[in-house]
Amino acid sequence: MVTETPALPLLTPYKMGKYNLSHRIVLAPLTRQRSYDNVPQPHAVLYYSQRATKGGLLIAEATGVSDTAQG
Repeated sequence: MVTETPALPLLTPYKMGKYNLSHRIVLAPLTRQRSYDNVPQPHAVLYYSQRATKGGLLIAEATGVSDTAQG
């Protein structure tokens, strides 16, 4: 008899509105302090592409609300 290993809940698919995610792990917005004048730069493409997965969700590049509100 072959028994199937139960799936990890975080790795199971999820439908979020019109989006079909392949898993339930989400990268939240980050304030990495690597932008100029609060504008994400081209290197952000490499950073997020290294963390992307097919069918995953990334909410990328939060920004400071003022110059005195930086982490």
